[in-house]
Amino acid sequence: MTNLITQPVTSQLELGACVGQAQAFRWMARQCSAAGARQLKQIRDDRSYESLGLTWEQFCIQHAGISRPYADKLIKRLDEFGETYFQLSGIARISPESYRLLAPAVTPEGIEVDGESIPLTPENAPRIRKAVETLRAELCRAQQAAPDPGITHMQIRLDACFDQMAHLGKRPDAGTRAGLRGLITYSVGKLKRLEQSLDFAAQ
Repeated sequence: MTNLITQPVTSQLELGACVGQAQAFRWMARQCSAAGARQLKQIRDDRSYESLGLTWEQFCIQHAGISRPYADKLIKRLDEFGETYFQLSGIARISPESYRLLAPAVTPEGIEVDGESIPLTPENAPRIRKAVETLRAELCRAQQAAPDPGITHMQIRLDACFDQMAHLGKRPDAGTRAGLRGLITYSVGKLKRLEQSLDFAAQ
């Protein structure tokens, strides 16, 4: 599987005729791993599958062993969240929606709960699952207990979020920066949809 990740894509596709390599690639794609998502993204973006005379959809089915929509979904999650999403989801089942809420507490080093950072390793799986459940419960309680805020209070909260995002942007690791870019894209999309709904309501 190491060769599959490090070799140039054209070589990988040529080696795709080899049963062992094909099986390794299908296994990696199905594991929903960051390595598998990166590989799929590279092949899709470079259109390397065309060298086999296949469409992207045909390549996903024949060589990755997954559907095109699922492959696109993995790539989208990699673009939005970075590799930490795959690290965490490989240990504790978590939806993209839940991850967006928990993202401020997740770093490449671990998941932070009560001032403690728990490394994202299989050995810590029970503690990580418990931490995810704890954070989810805390967020739900906070959302239910919070009164309807005024505009000024919402601005203060937004400024605090922007400050936290700026702080994360200073970290040197690529995973955090990729996740932050995804969060910014997600936030801009939400704000645009909110603006459109306000325009529609005013009509």
